[in-house]
Amino acid sequence: MSKGNDTIAAAAAQQGQLQRRLGLTSAISITVGAVIGSGIFLKPLAVAQALPSETWIHAMWIGLGVICLFGAFAYAELGAMFPEAGGQYAFLREGWGRFTAFLYGWTFFWVINAGTVAALALGFAKNLLPLFGVDMAAESEAPFHSLWVACTMILVLAVVNHFGVGIGALVQNLSTFAKVGSLGLIVLGGLLFSQAPVAVEPLLAPTSERTLSLAGLVVAFTGIFWAYEGWYQMPFNAAELKRPERNLPLGLIGGMVILIGLYLLVNVIYLRVVPFAELIAMPEGTPETIVASLTVERVFSPKLAGYLTLLIAISIFGAANPNLLSSPRAFYAMGHDGLVPVALTRVSKRWGTPTVAIWTQAVVGIALVLTLRVFGDVTDFVVFASFLFYAMTVAAVYRLRRSRPDAHRPYRCTGYPVLPMLFIVVSMVFVVAMLRDEAGQKNALKGLAIIAAGVPWYLIVHRKRVMT
Repeated sequence: MSKGNDTIAAAAAQQGQLQRRLGLTSAISITVGAVIGSGIFLKPLAVAQALPSETWIHAMWIGLGVICLFGAFAYAELGAMFPEAGGQYAFLREGWGRFTAFLYGWTFFWVINAGTVAALALGFAKNLLPLFGVDMAAESEAPFHSLWVACTMILVLAVVNHFGVGIGALVQNLSTFAKVGSLGLIVLGGLLFSQAPVAVEPLLAPTSERTLSLAGLVVAFTGIFWAYEGWYQMPFNAAELKRPERNLPLGLIGGMVILIGLYLLVNVIYLRVVPFAELIAMPEGTPETIVASLTVERVFSPKLAGYLTLLIAISIFGAANPNLLSSPRAFYAMGHDGLVPVALTRVSKRWGTPTVAIWTQAVVGIALVLTLRVFGDVTDFVVFASFLFYAMTVAAVYRLRRSRPDAHRPYRCTGYPVLPMLFIVVSMVFVVAMLRDEAGQKNALKGLAIIAAGVPWYLIVHRKRVMT
């Protein structure tokens, strides 16, 4: 950072404003680090068993990643237009008005961000505790250690991000490099893997007779979209990016390209080492980590496979960090709009971070940990609620192109109008499919109920604003 930038940052801190301290490396790291968490380790088995062939598996991982990339193109245009704190909340406010933006912020607070923090914290505990000899069967019946570890993880992240965006970004960069490096070793080892595939007698129908079903598509969509969940996080830090008109689009798009390529390579290795016939033969109740653990065991050694849970725990920790590094900036923006308590706008003059918003979200995350207690199906819950608002945010590009045709757009959405429309169509097909699917409907309705609960709250807040 130059001396001039240091002076500007110091002045911003003294005025209680967010400071521009993050560069392009941090922007890409936030995008990649927010995404790589539990999904690439825990979802491949469910995705494989839901689809009819290897071709479908690769097509879905690539195709849905590309769909998220199309969404990132649209978010990049919006982020470059509105380089302020708030990210998706600010985009919805500018495109669709305060009511829609508030409903997103409400859902984000209670479901998308807090639910993700809680789920990742519980997943972190689930993967860390076995290394210390904790009886996980007993924990599943009466969780105690897992709750303490999950709550402690959230508190640690809150402390890290309280003491400056630079520290939070450093943690993000280190964890991201560790995760990408570890997955890179798995890919490299798999490419050099010369052992003949394990012969397996399929317990299910032959692959050629397997067909694609609505239920299978919903399982695959939710699993893969959970693995890509978090791609939207980086714009929340727009007010803290140096040269946001350049670094925000590059951070989003560059991060997504890295993710798609990495996920493709990892899945190629998974299926090379653990054949598709073996995957579909695995019985119900097989551990979610089996694909990753078998891959590490066969490529390297059973001993290293035993430490896979540590890698997953580190990965989850890094994925949870942006939920307290980036996401509280949305509540900061909502506070400035008068839609949440003004205390959420408070920025530490010493550290330059929205401390009240960070700790508020940490408390809600801990409350959900103590309420949820197990990882469960919260991933479906989060993904459904997220995609409703993803589609509306991307649609805001069209509305703003019409309502503000002369607005300054440092970056214009690649492939407009076709590519963002493809994102919207796929998102809405997924939402409708989940509502129609018997297994996914329960979580979808929970998401709709939380969104609906925000309507009366907004009316109360709006009425108070009108009266004053």
